[in-house]
Amino acid sequence: MMNKKEILKLAKGFRGRAKNCIRIARERVEKALQYSYRDRRTKKRDMRSLWIQRVSAGTRQHNVSNLFSA
Repeated sequence: MMNKKEILKLAKGFRGRAKNCIRIARERVEKALQYSYRDRRTKKRDMRSLWIQRVSAGTRQHNVSNLFSA
């Protein structure tokens, strides 16, 4: 469990009472940490998808066929 000082430090930049009211800040910080955990994985998925799209677009642009098919 985090103490009051750590929670308010993590809540810095939040809007309204979420930045200075400990009860609300605790809830908002907890939810923010859940979002950040989830979105670190989503970011990897999105970057992989974007990379595949860019490679595909580049191969079409330069008329390159699939070099890796045997």
